[in-house]
Amino acid sequence: MLRLWLPRFVLLLVLLISWSANAQPALPSGVSEMELYGTVIRGSKWEIKEIPVCWENLQPKDQKYAVLVRKAVAETWETAAQGGVWFSKTWPLCTDGAPGVHVRVADEGAHTDVVGKYLDRKPSGMTLNFSFNHWSKGCRDRREFCIRAVAVHEFGHALGFTHEQNRDDAPEQCRNEKASGSVGDYKVTKYDPNSIMNYCNPAWNGNGQLSPLDIAAVRTFYPS
Repeated sequence: MLRLWLPRFVLLLVLLISWSANAQPALPSGVSEMELYGTVIRGSKWEIKEIPVCWENLQPKDQKYAVLVRKAVAETWETAAQGGVWFSKTWPLCTDGAPGVHVRVADEGAHTDVVGKYLDRKPSGMTLNFSFNHWSKGCRDRREFCIRAVAVHEFGHALGFTHEQNRDDAPEQCRNEKASGSVGDYKVTKYDPNSIMNYCNPAWNGNGQLSPLDIAAVRTFYPS
């Protein structure tokens, strides 16, 4: 009887060892799968699905660029999120205390003062440049491309994503030369050299497109 049972026991033991070697490591206590993903600030996640956006000082001459920005955000972050999060369909002029992301247009470096839900109701929380007369002058000859690429980057911040090059697992030279802004406290994906949030991306602002890991990150952080 023992001779019949022993080979089965050995086979079972081999299978268990093989399964253990290939299994994903257990998550740390209290950490969800979402919390392992991309470079974000954990508390910045919006608790609503539809995020309002308004323009603080949009001029009639810039209306076509506002449409371009809205389209770029829809084609990138919103499409990638698959219904997990989106921005309001219409972006009116801001009123005092209006909810959501307040966007200012100015001929200066595009930036977002804070990330994610901390932008809610914050005056001039995001600044975009539509002219490039004093900042990034090389964009004057390819204005629409630059407006699109920069907007997609900044709206990544609006969703809570920080700069990829700030991560402690980014290449040292990249981190030392390009570190900027807040440091995330969640790594939603492995380090992504092609992220639109990475200043060290060989393509400037990712050419306005999300990388596969950017897409994975937003789908995980904002599940549908």
